[in-house]
Amino acid sequence: MFKSWIRPCRQQCQHQQRGQQQRMRCERSCYEKYQQERKQQQEREQQGEDRERDPAALRECRDDCRKQEYDRSQQQRCERWCEEQYREERGRHQGNPRRREGEREEEEEKEEEEHNPYLFDRESFRWIEKTEHGDIRVLPNFLEKSKLLLGIANYRIMLTQLKPRGFVLPKHLDADAIAYVAQGSGVITLICQDKRETYELQQGDIIKVPAGAIEYVANKDSREKLVLIELLIPVSTPGLFELFYGAGAQNFLKSFSDEILEAAFNTRRDRLQRLLGQQKKAGIVRASEEQIHGLSRHSSEGRQWPFGESKGTFNLLRKRPSHSSKRGHMYQADGNDYQPLKQHDVQVSYANITQGSMIAPSFNSRAIKIVMIVEGEGYIETICPRSSNRRQSREREGQREEEGQGQWYKRVRSHVRPGSLVVIPPGQPSVTVASTGGRERGNFEAICFDICAEKNERNFLAGRNNVWNQMERVAKELAFDMPEREVDEVLQSQKEQIIVAGPEEREGGGHRRNLPVLEVAAAFM
Repeated sequence: MFKSWIRPCRQQCQHQQRGQQQRMRCERSCYEKYQQERKQQQEREQQGEDRERDPAALRECRDDCRKQEYDRSQQQRCERWCEEQYREERGRHQGNPRRREGEREEEEEKEEEEHNPYLFDRESFRWIEKTEHGDIRVLPNFLEKSKLLLGIANYRIMLTQLKPRGFVLPKHLDADAIAYVAQGSGVITLICQDKRETYELQQGDIIKVPAGAIEYVANKDSREKLVLIELLIPVSTPGLFELFYGAGAQNFLKSFSDEILEAAFNTRRDRLQRLLGQQKKAGIVRASEEQIHGLSRHSSEGRQWPFGESKGTFNLLRKRPSHSSKRGHMYQADGNDYQPLKQHDVQVSYANITQGSMIAPSFNSRAIKIVMIVEGEGYIETICPRSSNRRQSREREGQREEEGQGQWYKRVRSHVRPGSLVVIPPGQPSVTVASTGGRERGNFEAICFDICAEKNERNFLAGRNNVWNQMERVAKELAFDMPEREVDEVLQSQKEQIIVAGPEEREGGGHRRNLPVLEVAAAFM
C-alpha cells in the first residue's frame, strides 16, 4: 500500500543527499513516516475485523484452550492459534472475502519486505562509479539495515559491470577482496611494488585481490557484459573502505602539493600537470580491440603468482558439482580448493535450479550465508525467532525487548530477482524456491558467500538425506508423540534430496498435503 512512495523516497535520498550521514537521516525519515502510516492503517483494518468477526467459533476453541493445564504464556499461544485457524477457515468458505483476505496478506507481505532486515533489492546498492562504459556499485554497511546483521558488519559487497571493451582505470582498495566472475570474460592485472601478474577471467573464476594491490580490469568481449561480484574485507576501519584511483580525472596523485610531486618524480611541474590532467574521464573508459589484445598478451591462467602461496584464480564451475540432478546443480569451493578462502574463512558456492524446483529446507550450523541472485526469479523463505522480529520492530520504535515472552517463530519470505541479495543467519532454517514463468525467465541462479565457513555443517530438514533419519526410535517417538512407523512414513516419503520439487510443481501435479505431515509439524508448535 505504502510501497508506491517509500521506494521513490529512498531513491530521492540517495540521489539528492551527498553525505553518508545526510542520506541515512533522509532514509530514516522515510521509514518513520512509513511506520506511522502503516500503524494507522493497521488500526483501521483491525477495527473493521473486530466488527466483522463472529465470535461463536472462536469461543469454543478458546474454551478448549482454557480447559488444558496450560500456563499463561501457553494459553495465550493457544488462543492466538485459534484466531489464526478461524480466519483461515472463514476465508475458505467465503468467495470474495477470501480474495480480499489473500490480497491483504499479499499486501502485508510486500510491506513487510520493506523492513525485512535480511533482504536487499537492486535499489539498495549505491553508485561508486557510473559511466556509459560500465558502473561500480556497493551495498551499504549491513549494520545500517539492522543490528541483527552485526555478525557481518565488517564485510561489504561490491558489484562491477563492464560493457563490451570497458576498462576500469588503475585503482586500489584498503580492503581484501574475494571476486567471483558471474558473467562474461575479461582480463585483470594486479601490481604490487615490483611484481605484476595478469590473468584471463572466465565465468566461474574466483580470484583474491589483496588490499593495496593496484588492479585494472578490462572486458574482452565485444558483445557481452563482464560482471564481477566481490566480497570485501576492510583492513583499516571495520566495515568501511575507500577506493583510490591512480589515474583519470579522480587521480589521487593530483591531491599532493606541486612541490612534493616535482621532488618525487624529479620532473618539471608543467610536464606533471600534463601527465596527470590528460585523462579527462573518470573510473571506466573504453579500450580498442588492439588495446585489449595488448592487455591480454602476458596473461596466465591459475598459475603461481607473486603475492602469496596460492594460484591466481580458481574456476568454481570446472569443479565437480557437490550435487547434480535433473532439478539443478550446486558447486562449492572452500579453503581446500583455493587457499585465500581458507585465510578469510569463506566458502563460495553457486546454485542453478530449474523452474518450479527448490532447495530443501536446511540450516547452517555456523556460517552466515550471503546470497546474490544472478538470474531467474523466486523467493527465499526463512524461519526466524519471533524475538528477532520483535527486536527489529522495537529497534525501529526505540523500545526495549521484554523477557519471558516464550519462543515463537516467524516466516520471513523474500521475493528475489536478478540483483537481489539475501542474508541467512546461522541456525535459521531456510528454503529457496525457483518460480515458474516460461522459457524466457530461465533457471534460478545464485552466488553465495558463506562467512565463518570452517567447521560449518549444512543440515537438511527434508529429503532423502534429512537429519531426522539419524534419530533413534525412542527419540522419534518422544519428539513427535507418534509411533516410529508413522513418523518414518512422513520423514521418508521424499525420495529426492537437496533439490526437490517446489510448491508450484507439486500443485500442478495434483499433489496434496497429507494429514500426518500436519501432525508431525504440530510436535514443534
